[in-house]
Amino acid sequence: MREDLINYVKSLSLGSFTVSEELPRDESGLALYLKNPKKLYVDEDQVSQQPIIQTLSGFNIHDESTTVSLYFTADAKTLPANYSSLVNSLKLGRNIQPTVGYTNRTVEVQTEFDADMLVTRIDYTFSKIT
Repeated sequence: MREDLINYVKSLSLGSFTVSEELPRDESGLALYLKNPKKLYVDEDQVSQQPIIQTLSGFNIHDESTTVSLYFTADAKTLPANYSSLVNSLKLGRNIQPTVGYTNRTVEVQTEFDADMLVTRIDYTFSKIT
């Protein structure tokens, strides 16, 4: 999903923002999006499975969820003019790969301040029954 999401983001009109193919942190764990404002970083897929039905014969049905997070920062004192429209366009990324069989697609936007930077994190969660 990470590559699909990067391709989706690259297809958007980003204005002064750019997309990185790097992970959002370096080898030491330092968040690159804090060092590089206006650069969007997509993290690795995080996959989890929750049992829905378990049988004694070993036939089990699971809810499998894949979550991918996107991070970026911008100057909180003077947000770029396209910040809101960019976030709205990024939220539509939940609609990538409509034919893969996901039964639920959600997106959650979180913001926080780090010094004078506004840190935006967008979590995309894709769920399906397996």
